[in-house]
Amino acid sequence: MQPAEEASVRKSVDGAFCVQKPKDLTSSNVVAALKKALTRNGYAERGFKIGHGGTLDPFATGVLVILCGEATKLADSYLHSRKKYSSTVKLGVQTDSADLTGTVTNEAPVPKLSPGDWQAFADQFVNKPYLQTPPMHSAKKVEGRPLYEMAHRGESIEREAILKRIYNLEVYTLLSDELSMTVDCESGTYVRVLAEDLAKKAGTLAHLSRLERIQSSDVRITDCMPLDALIELLDSSQPLQEISGFKPLHQVASHLPFIEISEEEATSTRQGISRITHLLCTRAAQDHPQSSYVLAKIRHSLANPVALFEKQANPMGFRLQRVFNSISP
Repeated sequence: MQPAEEASVRKSVDGAFCVQKPKDLTSSNVVAALKKALTRNGYAERGFKIGHGGTLDPFATGVLVILCGEATKLADSYLHSRKKYSSTVKLGVQTDSADLTGTVTNEAPVPKLSPGDWQAFADQFVNKPYLQTPPMHSAKKVEGRPLYEMAHRGESIEREAILKRIYNLEVYTLLSDELSMTVDCESGTYVRVLAEDLAKKAGTLAHLSRLERIQSSDVRITDCMPLDALIELLDSSQPLQEISGFKPLHQVASHLPFIEISEEEATSTRQGISRITHLLCTRAAQDHPQSSYVLAKIRHSLANPVALFEKQANPMGFRLQRVFNSISP
């Protein structure tokens, strides 16, 4: 008979699946489909933790990071990280959702501009203050209510513009009324609003007719597997380590700076005592000023991370956000 401690441990998956989200599915639909495949094929028991690292609109495709088990503790590090998108912009037509799923609300002439003219407008957004107003058709909440719920009821309210950073924006013309746009941006940036704002610079209107996320943190589109292909492998009981779209826990969040600590420091960190670790986190953050998180790993070891630290605005520097319970890969 198993000891009580072992009997209470539920079978789970600790790691991330890098999925190419198909069109016309919500991010939650993808999570649900993967969760069913993992449980029905014996990889994990019902009730195991699973979630995504940053939503994509149903019409959008591309990189969707699905975190499982202990890796769900790294969700914030994916949510609040840089993203890259490839998109197609339809000029001269505005919709109420700023994308192809919405209703046309207005039209305007499209000026005859060269590719260089469009790039000059695009450059005005790069590494400069950019205040972006969240669209009504979005999941952003105001007083606890998602904006899209209000939009579906025909309501429209004032929204506070948010300062966003665009690291790179490249555009080129496909047709006289169509642009291709690739953007490297801060998390929480609405690419469809950026497309509208770019069109305004040229004196016209626009909406997105295509959106693909090509990178989220350390996961690129080339790292991802189509959802159907991934589920097919799971249904054939393929070992996780042989699935190219799966990252075990010790390989997840490789975009984060990390510190190396000793076994003794790891023990004290898991107990909430981490004075030395806090100092090391501060030094790591100085080398990576844009990162809000630092991982702690045991020195000279391929084991799973020990803890995740989050940068604070106050002089304390860092706080211990999460501790990982899975020690061995």
